[in-house]
Amino acid sequence: FDIYRKVPKDLTQPTYTGAIISICCCLFIFFLFLSELTGFITTEMPTLGEESVRASWQRLTHGE
Repeated sequence: FDIYRKVPKDLTQPTYTGAIISICCCLFIFFLFLSELTGFITTEMPTLGEESVRASWQRLTHGE
């Protein structure tokens, strides 16, 4: 009785197609990591225009 069964040798032979798929997957993972990292690092602070600040202040002071 063996929990981990033996895999036939012909299924474990490296191939060029497998290497290309592995390289493409690694590049894709690296691209996703970089895009998530740059999205996390770059922060965008929205700027309020003078009109919106003035309107907000009027709502606060006049109770509208």
